[in-house]
Amino acid sequence: MGKSMHIFYLKSLLSLIVLLLSLIGVITMFESFGRTDRKYPIETLKKIHRANGLMYSITALFIAWLCLDFLVKTKAEPSARAVSHAVFALAVLLLLFMKVLIVRRYRQFYGKLQTAGLILAFVSFGMIGTSAGYFLLVTKFGKELPAAKPAEQIKEAVQGKEATTVKTDTESIRKGRELYASKCTFCHDPYSNTTLVGPGHKGILKNPVLPVSKRPATPENIENQLRHPYKEMSSFSYLSEDEIRNLIAYMGTL
Repeated sequence: MGKSMHIFYLKSLLSLIVLLLSLIGVITMFESFGRTDRKYPIETLKKIHRANGLMYSITALFIAWLCLDFLVKTKAEPSARAVSHAVFALAVLLLLFMKVLIVRRYRQFYGKLQTAGLILAFVSFGMIGTSAGYFLLVTKFGKELPAAKPAEQIKEAVQGKEATTVKTDTESIRKGRELYASKCTFCHDPYSNTTLVGPGHKGILKNPVLPVSKRPATPENIENQLRHPYKEMSSFSYLSEDEIRNLIAYMGTL
């Protein structure tokens, strides 16, 4: 399993664990406070709820670290969906912190914990749905990407742009390889056409069309894809012209 699959696929599977822990938290809360004739001892339910909450917190924090680590390493510009997911994730962390404060310090608000727990569960569903749910649905558990539109339905984001010069010198290729390793290998395999999060790039400039957009496989369209992404790819418009030329120089060797 490639590094990119490790990050995104593992994160999605961990998110399903968070979903399960959310359901367990709601069930134990209902069993503790919603019944007059409890089936299970209240102390047992509280112990399960506390242990479940600890596992939830650790897993959620680890997933948050994976996301932040990816953003720091790639400097990718988040999509609107990613921003929505981040808002849900931040709300989850704030609600967790609030629950801990109530339990540990502000006991006079203990009666509000049930409401906070329900809100936390619903926000968790939103957080998971906008990330893991979407990823697993559209990729069929990481195996496929959404079908690309036919080339004739795609309007080029940049028209009349001067042709991109492909560098062939050793230094440009070396810099491009390093840039690819730090920005692209999270999602793409340069040595095959296997789909990780995104398609493999082997022979990308030797093929007639790009793998997802189905635009002609030209340096101009690769530069266009980096600056104005098609589908779910993050934007790398912050890269300098020289960095993009170096990246294309390396991709020309694949």
